[in-house]
Amino acid sequence: MSDGEYYGAGSGARARRQRAIITVVVVLLLLFFSFWYAMSYIRAAESGSASGTTTDNRPACTTSPQQVEVNVYNATDRDGLAARVATQLKARGFTVKTIANDPKKRTITGRGELRYGSNSMADAQLVLRHTGDFQRIKDTRQRRTVDVVVGPQFRQLVDESRVAAC
Repeated sequence: MSDGEYYGAGSGARARRQRAIITVVVVLLLLFFSFWYAMSYIRAAESGSASGTTTDNRPACTTSPQQVEVNVYNATDRDGLAARVATQLKARGFTVKTIANDPKKRTITGRGELRYGSNSMADAQLVLRHTGDFQRIKDTRQRRTVDVVVGPQFRQLVDESRVAAC
């Protein structure tokens, strides 16, 4: 066996090894980008539900007002609005924990916002039936409370006789 044959066979084996390494790297990159692409859809679905445009209007029949803790915040320049709404919610059986100006100091343009966590979705649905058309914002809180943030277009709660029953 001459040196040329030996080195020729070695370079062929080296070339096959390089092709195998390149193939494995390409397959791993394809797997990585496939996983990344799938995760982008999952994250988009999660952020879509947190954007406040939830369309889940099923009645929350598993919750009564006595079981729901609310914080009432005023996001307007009308003095005493949060206190008035809190008094009305208390009269309907809700447990009011906090009455204050909006701690997030967000600019709200509509009737108001309901802020709640995944543990209090049913509670938020019940509160929504009493507040009317408020924007829903699901956040990351773990406690089971609903923040009622009253906006500039808010005039009054839904009349008790018109609150949808379960």
